[in-house]
Amino acid sequence: MTLIYYLKMLRVRDWIKMVFWIPLAGTLLAQGCLNDLFLMAGISFCLLSYGYAINNYFDIEIDKKNNRKIENNTNPLAKGFVSKRNILMIILFLLSMPIFISFKINFIGFIIILLTAIGFTLYSVKIIRLKERPFIDIMTISIFAGFLPFLASVKLIGGIIDLHFILIAGLLALLCGNEVLAHYIRDYEEDFGNTNTTAIRIGKEKSYFVLFLFLIVSLALFEFIILKYYPGTQWWMFYSCLFILIFWWTPLRLVNEILKQRISKRNIFSYGLLIPNIVYGNAVRIYQNRIRKFFD
Repeated sequence: MTLIYYLKMLRVRDWIKMVFWIPLAGTLLAQGCLNDLFLMAGISFCLLSYGYAINNYFDIEIDKKNNRKIENNTNPLAKGFVSKRNILMIILFLLSMPIFISFKINFIGFIIILLTAIGFTLYSVKIIRLKERPFIDIMTISIFAGFLPFLASVKLIGGIIDLHFILIAGLLALLCGNEVLAHYIRDYEEDFGNTNTTAIRIGKEKSYFVLFLFLIVSLALFEFIILKYYPGTQWWMFYSCLFILIFWWTPLRLVNEILKQRISKRNIFSYGLLIPNIVYGNAVRIYQNRIRKFFD
């Protein structure tokens, strides 16, 4: 049972659905082999587990006040189910493995992996705590969970980092920005008064609007990359996967949260921009009818 609590400290469910696959995508696009995929999967697992475990380690006091996290037991350290000493040993192991492996393979790849680990550390550690610096918090995750891991994977398997790969890394960084902002929105009530994220600074309604803008920019960059570098129909599956990530992953995760809230008429239009009309059928039709009456 104790082992389960230690696994929960790694918060695999939080990253396995999206950011874990970013280095693997880089490996595939750089034409890596099966062994390269296994290698990057191991490095990605260690880096992300390290980043989330150290975040839990430094978020003990904040998570004790977060009822949802206490109920879901996403931070067993906050409930005293695991040992601080053992967690520190696990954190050091998770940190050392990708750094050691990348050092043996490629120096530039090693530097990128090292920068990624430093970024995860600065995001959580109390002295710097980039997590509580509005806008910088989103930039940090975008760079160190999306941009750099993708480029690291390309370099570690012997690929060349050109403009093509930099643009894809930028797209993945935007998607990571979407993900972390959505996370802040979901935790808005629990974080209010306890921590200072971007969502807390600008408010929930503006956070939804920024999320919508991120999606639009992601779409524009996605279309440019496809038209410029992947015009062939053989990349249909690649297009489809990215399309799902850009348009539906983050918004659909927020639908249930939004439906639980009272949404005033003043705010309904900005929410309607993000969520399909069917979710707010009656409320959105009010505005549609007003527009029709104006032109009749």
